[in-house]
Amino acid sequence: MVLDLDREMAWVTFLHDGWESKWHPITDAKGDQLEWGPNGSEEVMKVCRAHFGNVTFGIAQTSQMLIKNSVRDNM
Repeated sequence: MVLDLDREMAWVTFLHDGWESKWHPITDAKGDQLEWGPNGSEEVMKVCRAHFGNVTFGIAQTSQMLIKNSVRDNM
């Protein structure tokens, strides 16, 4: 994976797996990473809730992921 610092992409971190120090790209069904977009946290949170259910996770765009800041979580 190549990290493009000119694009705000969607990332997820998990409480049970290196909270805010390990991040995973959030991808669509084709494996393409989702862009954060103007309504980023709403759209990304909806996708993550559907995929991860009751697992505790946090989401962030690239700029916040780089400084280890989960912008929104489901705690």
